[in-house]
Amino acid sequence: YVDSHYNVLFHSCSVVLLDTFVSILALNLSEPAYGADTAKLEKKLVAEEHGLVIRVKGLHHKLPLSTNSTSQLITDHLSDFSFTPAVFEMIKEELKKTYFNMLIKSEVLDK
Repeated sequence: YVDSHYNVLFHSCSVVLLDTFVSILALNLSEPAYGADTAKLEKKLVAEEHGLVIRVKGLHHKLPLSTNSTSQLITDHLSDFSFTPAVFEMIKEELKKTYFNMLIKSEVLDK
């Protein structure tokens, strides 16, 4: 019993940490990737069950950044990941609200 309780707690913490990491990384990428976003080059960072999934797709002839350079931008931000305490607090509050909203919309609470 204790072992399974520990696994659930460990998994929950891992999910929250990954969500926090993905949110901060997405925020850090928002300004440098603005040109790619306006040219409809899509980038998506997703926290999935087995880790971080990065999807980059699209092509625009006027875009100086290709899919490869956008991937390189993401890789550079991953290798030099940093954030301020203020950014962490903002993301923490945002995730708290997200988790709360997920809980109140739960099927269990409808009964």
